[in-house]
Amino acid sequence: MSYVYRVHLLPTSDLTLLPFLAGKFASLRLSALTVSAPAFSSTFEIESGFNAPDWIARLQRPLVHYLIAVAYVADTSLEHQSIDKGDWIGSATLIGPITKAAYTIVESGGPAPEGDDVESRWQMTAVFNAPQHRGKGIAKMLIRGALDFATHESKGRKSRTRIMIHPRNIVVKKLYEGLGFEDAGKCTLAEAYISNGDSNMLPSDGGKSDPEKYLNRLGTIMEKVSVPTI
Repeated sequence: MSYVYRVHLLPTSDLTLLPFLAGKFASLRLSALTVSAPAFSSTFEIESGFNAPDWIARLQRPLVHYLIAVAYVADTSLEHQSIDKGDWIGSATLIGPITKAAYTIVESGGPAPEGDDVESRWQMTAVFNAPQHRGKGIAKMLIRGALDFATHESKGRKSRTRIMIHPRNIVVKKLYEGLGFEDAGKCTLAEAYISNGDSNMLPSDGGKSDPEKYLNRLGTIMEKVSVPTI
């Protein structure tokens, strides 16, 4: 079957639609945790225990924005290519804007961010595309959608968008390089959890009980700085 694809920003402020959106998001997320577990810091075992209020609360977290890729059969008219129709087949999470103090990782070895009056900062994570729709450019659509949102919300300032990836994930690294991201230092797993909004995944001691896993600076940081067009 032939499809057309669109990326939507999840309208989480629509309280009437929110329960429906939470149900759809839960289904997509649990599927992603099943087929692409290494791409996420969380696990299917953890999130399969969430109830409906948990998923609604997740979508209402402050400064967390969700982009959803939706597949429509090829003859779907544009007015029917809405978030509540079609098949949800991919997603990306964008966190921000983040203050300079909260964004900065002093020991990363990367470039220092500029002041809050000069740029806005964003953390992107959990980019997923369903296996049956891979090879269609969906991941690029999600990433570009996140970058466009960050640029729009920066209101004339630069926007700095960061991702953190496993050092052995060469395919993902090449994807981001092709979209203009550059190496920007190294991070620990603990820093990645915190930056991605998953600090609850850390042990109570912050990872000190297993420094090889949590505190080893092996993760790759990549950033893209977008300058507004005058």
